[in-house]
Amino acid sequence: FIDPALASWPWVARAALSVGILLVIIYVLGAVATNIVGRRILLLGEGVVLRLPFVKVIYSVSKQVVAAFQGRGSQAFKSVVFVEFPHPGMRSLGFVTGRIVREDGSVWSTVFVPTTPNPTTGFLQMVPQEAVVNTGYTIEEGIKMVMSLGVLTPE
Repeated sequence: FIDPALASWPWVARAALSVGILLVIIYVLGAVATNIVGRRILLLGEGVVLRLPFVKVIYSVSKQVVAAFQGRGSQAFKSVVFVEFPHPGMRSLGFVTGRIVREDGSVWSTVFVPTTPNPTTGFLQMVPQEAVVNTGYTIEEGIKMVMSLGVLTPE
């Protein structure tokens, strides 16, 4: 006499092994498709986009901006500063993105003044170096301040 629960065990083991093998095959096919076929499809699509006259410029610039912010150790923002904006007497938080030396020798900073609470939009200001006030905040503190609507301010 064989217990019915024990008699079904080999069937359960075979089914579990089959499901396990199926999952491994699906995973391997997904990895291959993502890394080999997927890259080719993306390159093909990018090639089509780069052939369109107006879209090519926008796509290229967008790709460079994303790469600047994604890169390891990226220094897209150099420092957190205050600049007079939107009118004299008012100060806005901004991020220095670069410096320009003009022909007359004066140094100007390119400052990105983000809008709150969406820091991906904002205003690009060209500000004389002497009009830029350094805050001493870290980049992380500045971003937290913008995204929290000023609630999280550094001490």
